[in-house]
Amino acid sequence: MKKLTKDLIRILTGFSFIVAINLTNCEENTDDSSNPFLEDMSNPGKEDTGYMNPDGIEVEVQIEADVEAPSYKIYDAPAELGQFALTYLRKHGEFYLESLAEDSTSDQRVEWFVDNNWITAMEARNLPVSSLKHFRIRGVNAVLLFEASRNVTEGSVFKAKVPLNPYTVMTLAGPNCADPDSHLGLDSTIYWYLWNPDKQGCEIPVQEMTVTVSKMLPAEKVTYPEFDKLLEDGKITSVILFGQIGDELNDSDPGVWNMKRMVSWLERAGFSEISPAPVGRRFSKVVNGITFEIDLYSPYDFSGLSDMRHFSNFQRAIAEHEIVAYDGHSMLGASDFWSRPQYPDFYQIFLYGGCLGYEYYVRPILEGKGGWDKVDIVSSVVEVSASANDFAAPFLSKLIWAVGNNNNASWKDFLRVIRERVGDSTFGASGVRENCYSPSGPICNRVQPQNQVQKYENNNPVAIPDNDSSGISSVITVPDDLIAKSVTLEIDVSHTWIGDLVIILSHDGVDTVVWDRAGGSSRNISQTFLLESFANKQVSGDWILKITDLAQKDEGTLNHWAILIEI
Repeated sequence: MKKLTKDLIRILTGFSFIVAINLTNCEENTDDSSNPFLEDMSNPGKEDTGYMNPDGIEVEVQIEADVEAPSYKIYDAPAELGQFALTYLRKHGEFYLESLAEDSTSDQRVEWFVDNNWITAMEARNLPVSSLKHFRIRGVNAVLLFEASRNVTEGSVFKAKVPLNPYTVMTLAGPNCADPDSHLGLDSTIYWYLWNPDKQGCEIPVQEMTVTVSKMLPAEKVTYPEFDKLLEDGKITSVILFGQIGDELNDSDPGVWNMKRMVSWLERAGFSEISPAPVGRRFSKVVNGITFEIDLYSPYDFSGLSDMRHFSNFQRAIAEHEIVAYDGHSMLGASDFWSRPQYPDFYQIFLYGGCLGYEYYVRPILEGKGGWDKVDIVSSVVEVSASANDFAAPFLSKLIWAVGNNNNASWKDFLRVIRERVGDSTFGASGVRENCYSPSGPICNRVQPQNQVQKYENNNPVAIPDNDSSGISSVITVPDDLIAKSVTLEIDVSHTWIGDLVIILSHDGVDTVVWDRAGGSSRNISQTFLLESFANKQVSGDWILKITDLAQKDEGTLNHWAILIEI
C-alpha cells in the first residue's frame, strides 16, 4: 500500500519525506530548477553532505515469544505474531524487521521450546499441538536506525509488544488497538499492519517479544554498482513503472501526472523520444559513447501488483531492462507479482518505491535472480510518499554523471542523491556489500591468482594532514627484476571521512588514481584493489603511494599498505 498523505516519518538523521507533488500544473510547468537531469551530480564536498549521512546498520536477529492459536493454525502463528512485532518496532522509528510472512512454513528457521529443548518446526509436527507454547525464529534480517544502531553487539536485546494470539485480536479489541487508516478497512487479515498496543483504550493482554541481535553483518565498506557489467554492451537500458495511485484510473491519477513530468524532464535534458516504443514511451541519449535508453510505462500499461491483465508488460519490463524502477502500491506484501516473472541472466538494479519494499519484496526478487551476484536492490523500510520522480530520476541522473566521470559514483553517492531529493533516508541498498567493481580496479578477486604471488609492504604509520593538498607520500622499493601478471594494492587507512581523500599509486611513470573522494562520510578504508594499469609491466624500483585530504575537519592515518605481485 502506498500512501498519498505525507506522514511524518522519523528515519535517519536529517531526513523526512516532505516532498510536495504538484498534480495540477505538471504539464505546463517549465521551471527546470526541479529537474534532476539538469542538476550538478558531481560528488560534493563535506559541507554539502554532512547532514545526509546514514545512521543505520543491518543485522540478523532472533525473535522469541509465547503464542496461542487454534491447532490448525499453530504452525503459522510464529510468523503471524512476528508481523505484529514488525509493525510495533517500525512505528517507533528505529527498528525495521524484514517481513516474516514467508517464514510461516519454515521447518528450520522456526523452532519450538519443548521439554527444555529447542526443536525444529519439522520435528514439532510429530508432537501434540498442546506442547507448542513458546517459539523462536532465527536469522531474521533487520535494519537498526538512530539510537537502536549505536553500541549494538551480538546479544543486544530489544522488546516489542505483541498479542498472545494473533488470530483473536480483531474479535477481542475491535478498533481499539489499531491506528485508523483512510485507505484501509480494518479486518483480521491486516490488523498486524495497524497494530498499536499503546493506543488509549487498548486493553487486551499483550506480551513483550524478545528480539535479540544474533549476528552483526560485516562493517560497511565502499562499494559501487557493477559498472563493468552495465557498460559491457555500450548501452544501459532502464524502465520506470508508474503504477496507479488513486482509487480509479484516469488521466488525473498521480501516476499519470508523474510520468508526464518525467517526460518533460527527459526532453529538457536532451533525451530524444524513440517511436514507436515497444510499450509506453521510450527516450534515448548518448553520453560518453554509452547509449542511455529509458522506457516509461504509464498506469495504463501496468497499474500495479494486482494488474494481471497487463502482466505481460510487467514481464517484459523485467526481462529487457538492466534498471527496473517500480512506483506503486505494495499490496501489504500480499502480491506474488515479483515471484511470477522469468528473470534474465544479466546484472540488474531494482529501485523499489512501494510501501515497505525492504520488508516485502527484496526476497522474491533475490530468489528470482538466484542470488546477489547479478542484482542490487534499492528499497524502502517505511511507507513511501515520494514518487519515482524523486528516487528513480536522481538515481538515473547520477548514473549519467558517473558514466561521464570514470564511473566514480559509489553506492553511498547514489543513496545520497536519492536522500537529498526525497528528504530522508527511507531508501537503502541490499546486495551491494560484496560488489567487486571499483573505478581503479576490482576490490575482490573474482578469479584467484594461478601463479606465485610476491608481497612487498610498508608498515610505517603516517599521519595524513587535514585539508592539505601536499598530502603524504609513502614508498615501497621492489628489489626484484620481475614482470607482473597482475598487481594488487592492499591498503589500510584510518579516517573519519573518507570522502575527503584522493589516493594515487605511482610507478615507473604510470599514475593510477585508486581513490577519488568517494565514500562520503564513511570511516576508514581497508580494501584491496586490482590495478590493471600495471599488468604485464616491470615491477622493480620505487612504488609511491600519495594520499591527500582535500577538506577540513577530519584527520586520518595511513596504517599499512602493500603491493602483491603475481608472477
